Amino acid sequence: MFLAELSQLAMEAHREGNDDVLRRAYEFAHWCFHQPEQFLEHAALVSFYEHVFDDWALRDEVAPWLPVDVLPKVRALWEWRWDAERLTEVDRLLAGIQPPGRDAV
Repeated sequence: MFLAELSQLAMEAHREGNDDVLRRAYEFAHWCFHQPEQFLEHAALVSFYEHVFDDWALRDEVAPWLPVDVLPKVRALWEWRWDAERLTEVDRLLAGIQPPGRDAV
């Protein structure tokens, strides 16, 4: 439940351009994803990462915040929910993403 609420908070922060809230939300979800108990990993995937593109208008803002190590697992969930056109667009957005706050190399 908390991660679903966190997902909504992150979407609001995207709309408002609040990088501090975004950093904390994505870091917490990523921390959950890496906990040894699979319960938290699954909760992060299903309640947070699966829904990051639900507000499709924010897709360009969301993509750079997604950790690369989460993508293979969450993509399987996206494949179940979306059509090929949306998956192709997300793949394009995620190709070569540069995380916020890091300079391009």
